[in-house]
Amino acid sequence: MLIADDFGLGREHDKVILDLIEHHRLDGTSVMIDGDIAAADMDRLRLLRSRGARVGLHLNVTHDFSEKANHRSVGRLLLACFSGNLPDDIRGEFQRQAEKFQASFGFLPDYYDGHQHCHCLPGLDALAARLPHDAKTWIRVPLPATFAGLVLNLRAGGQKVLLIAALAALARRTFRKAGWATNRDFSGFLRLDRPDQVARWLTRLLAAAPTDGVTMVHPGSATDPVQCPGHVAESRRIEASILSSM
Repeated sequence: MLIADDFGLGREHDKVILDLIEHHRLDGTSVMIDGDIAAADMDRLRLLRSRGARVGLHLNVTHDFSEKANHRSVGRLLLACFSGNLPDDIRGEFQRQAEKFQASFGFLPDYYDGHQHCHCLPGLDALAARLPHDAKTWIRVPLPATFAGLVLNLRAGGQKVLLIAALAALARRTFRKAGWATNRDFSGFLRLDRPDQVARWLTRLLAAAPTDGVTMVHPGSATDPVQCPGHVAESRRIEASILSSM
């Protein structure tokens, strides 16, 4: 399953993702629900879901959408989670976003994941485990299932992969204990601050993509005025180009 993160980040990114889904280059996308999503693009995404695309909620407490919601930098959030001092204003964010998603789209998310994998952080995993779902809803665990998959993603994504994978292993226990379905395998770690590395490694990750898991990608536009801090805009264009040529 090939899933694009960050739908809702910017209007040009959204159109790239929608085009890729329509041309069967992606199986779905996860939505940053606080973004200024165009009504026409939301309708387009609903239609694609009716044709089989998966539409999830990209839980977010690190990217600032013009003070629309509470957020923290990744560093501050990590410190708060590891110290057990999660701020009260963050505690209700996942639930608020889930309610906004359902009100906006008219259905529950097909799955949940997290911007910068925030849903797997200590304390936040327990909050994610309480989100509304039904028997078909699943939650993403960013953890390769095999040693070979872990090594490949470590080479492609750098040392951060080890920390994320360790946190994901702990979060998976929380999710499964709460009765959630999770993906069996995962791939898609990249150095999004290094376009040359994205170009080098994405094709290798796609070639080795697990058939019974989730592969995460971040296609978009280099000219969209909204970009994620730490992500080079050109990296999104490169991902979109590689996916379009599949």
